[in-house]
Amino acid sequence: MNEKEFSSKVARYLDHGSAGLKAGTAYRLQLAREEAMARFADPRRASELSLAGAGGGTFGARQLLSDVRVWVGVLLIAGSVLYYQYWQSMQLVRELADTDAAILTSDLPIEAYVDTGFDNWLKRSEP
Repeated sequence: MNEKEFSSKVARYLDHGSAGLKAGTAYRLQLAREEAMARFADPRRASELSLAGAGGGTFGARQLLSDVRVWVGVLLIAGSVLYYQYWQSMQLVRELADTDAAILTSDLPIEAYVDTGFDNWLKRSEP
């Protein structure tokens, strides 16, 4: 199938699909088509990439990088990740502090925790 056959086949499908549209919708589509054809006829605007219904205009990498909303989103995500890591480290510090406090306030002497026989005795006495 060459390009001309393909384009005529697509046109037939579009004509078939547009037959059941409401009058207002068909009119808006006609206006959008006329605007697209006018852009195509203007050589200065023919090279622009535009999205249908997105307000037209170009969308390039420079616009994306300069968009403040994108940078705010990136900063929020990076800040959230950093805060999560900080929170995790603080949880670990709290758990270690609780363990140290339990060891220091218990009735057992510190040497009992270092003794390997005590560890074996704990393992044997567990149910």
